Amino acid sequence: MAEATPTAGAGAAAAEAAGRGAGNAISEEEVSALLEQSEPSNVRPYDFTTQRINRTQLPMLEIVSKSFADRVGQSLSTLLGRDATVQFSSLDSAKAGELQATLPVPGSLLVVRLKPLPGLAFITVEPRLLLGLLDGFFGGSGRAATEPRAAIAPAAQRFLALLLRTMAADLTAAWTPAMPLELELVKQETNPRLMQLGGPQELMLVLKFAVEFGAHSGRIDWLLPETLLAPIREVLASDGGTAPVRKQEVWAPALASALMESELETRAILAQAQISLRDLVRLSPGDIIPIEPPQQVTLLAGDVPLYRGRFGVSGGRNSLKILSGGPA
Repeated sequence: MAEATPTAGAGAAAAEAAGRGAGNAISEEEVSALLEQSEPSNVRPYDFTTQRINRTQLPMLEIVSKSFADRVGQSLSTLLGRDATVQFSSLDSAKAGELQATLPVPGSLLVVRLKPLPGLAFITVEPRLLLGLLDGFFGGSGRAATEPRAAIAPAAQRFLALLLRTMAADLTAAWTPAMPLELELVKQETNPRLMQLGGPQELMLVLKFAVEFGAHSGRIDWLLPETLLAPIREVLASDGGTAPVRKQEVWAPALASALMESELETRAILAQAQISLRDLVRLSPGDIIPIEPPQQVTLLAGDVPLYRGRFGVSGGRNSLKILSGGPA
């Protein structure tokens, strides 16, 4: 059976008829131009979520990472009692969903905070590397266990926490030129697939560190959400040193004036007495607790001593006369 196929002319006629019904909104020439098959163009689709960040964009981050690697290498050698080297190998980026799918299971994932930066960061340690370091820590040659599941044993996880505490001071020292950070452990996870690194399309920066110990090597990766580094992006994009301090001429005087007008509650302890619990429970109405009037009284704001003074009465009110000699 023959099958009818619409032609370009028929389509043009239909479009022309529709155009006449719509008040000649489109001409016959325009219809023909729309129906012509255009040649392939040079336009290429671009996915804005696949933005790549390299070392040239964040040079300060590379400087910090290299400094951190040198410091951790020395600390790790001290912890293990033999030479270990750590080198910063690369700075990559990937979507959180794709990155999470590549993490080994079972694995060793540390969830940390880099205070005062917002949000969470993640650290992954290759299971064989962790087991090799654990073996070296207990005096072995660094020979890793053949069973990767040994990396999720309680002893291995406790050693992983010790490893993180060892890196904490090195992290703070390395990041000081950019921004002093404090490393805080939130949790340890042996199944990275159960953790939510971020939205599937969220961009993650991956700092890769190569570790060599004895005849074995492995990798420690830091996974940093781009939103985590957003507050210091300008500093990390510099070529060294901290960002210049911006003068806040607009709000600084107003803030200083508001602080000077703020009210502060003060107090003074005129006298104190110390008695035993036995004497306290024996007290009855009419009993007298002797106290010695102090020569000087300390004026406090909360628990912070401010000035020394002498108690008295002024204008019919209890008062404290501030003595010379400056703050308490």
